[in-house]
Amino acid sequence: MRLVINEPGLFIGTKSGMIIVYKKRQKVLEAPVSKINLVTVLTRGASFSSALLRLLLKHNIPIIFYSSYGKPIAQFKGFTSGSIELRKKQYEAKEKEKGVKLAKAFAKGKILNQYNLLYSMARNRSKSNPQLAKELYEITKEIRYMAEEIEKIDGKCVSDVQKDIINIEAEAAKIYWEGIAKAISNVIYFPGRKKRFENPSDPINISLNYLYSILAGECWINIEIHGLDAFAGFLHTDSPRRPALVMDLIEEFRQPIVDRIVFKMIYEKKIDESIIENNRLKRDARMMLYKAYAKRLSTKVTFLNRSLPIQDHIFLQSRRIAEHIMEREDYKPFIV
Repeated sequence: MRLVINEPGLFIGTKSGMIIVYKKRQKVLEAPVSKINLVTVLTRGASFSSALLRLLLKHNIPIIFYSSYGKPIAQFKGFTSGSIELRKKQYEAKEKEKGVKLAKAFAKGKILNQYNLLYSMARNRSKSNPQLAKELYEITKEIRYMAEEIEKIDGKCVSDVQKDIINIEAEAAKIYWEGIAKAISNVIYFPGRKKRFENPSDPINISLNYLYSILAGECWINIEIHGLDAFAGFLHTDSPRRPALVMDLIEEFRQPIVDRIVFKMIYEKKIDESIIENNRLKRDARMMLYKAYAKRLSTKVTFLNRSLPIQDHIFLQSRRIAEHIMEREDYKPFIV
């Protein structure tokens, strides 16, 4: 269970192994520490007792602090054991074919998940709007072709292939978002995909960017749990300002988690202009989206013949990156 702090003025403490949340000195929540696996802070102005922090450290329960835009800005957790050999091999992998395989896998996973999601949207409209369904099916063919093009890319190190992979991935994304705009046009206007640095003003892009950032925090924790360097990526270029490996891993989970949440909420008429103010989500909207996100993470899906909650698949994919780097297994992208 996740403990989500989304209101200023709360105080979170502990007594007798229980995590207790107070509001204006009144107890509003009490839960045993054994039931909590993550504390997520989505607001300013909340306070934590030092006794609580010690308790969380003892039970290896991290706290992630997010900005109002959903960007992970800090995490509180205990010291982790060293993983020198793994990190050495991680850096070396960028100059070897196993690094190329990872870069291709991350991009292919994203493209095929885009294909699968848009294909399901086409299928769902085959009777209600056959013309739209036909158009969406044609778009999915183009996306599928892009995944095949990724496989054809060849090179002996990441720098040989990185630009070509990113170009194909970007073209597939352009086609995908054009298809999405068509698919939801009868419900809401979508101006096209805009990232956070482009300062979008529409509720769809703002919601997508918020949950993508939340998901990045999830991937970041799991990457560090397995001893990997979050800033040494394969598909994305290394940068001291951006955790490239986190951005690599998140690609496989954008559509199965965030896109499905946002599109579902659009059809439920829960996402519109009323959820934003000054180009950012209102507090209630952030909580609404986060609740849907947490529910989706706990949803079981089957991958590699294992039916598990999606949050467990994120954990296992992080471990599989490490196993691939150590040459103990071949990495397969998460595709559902």
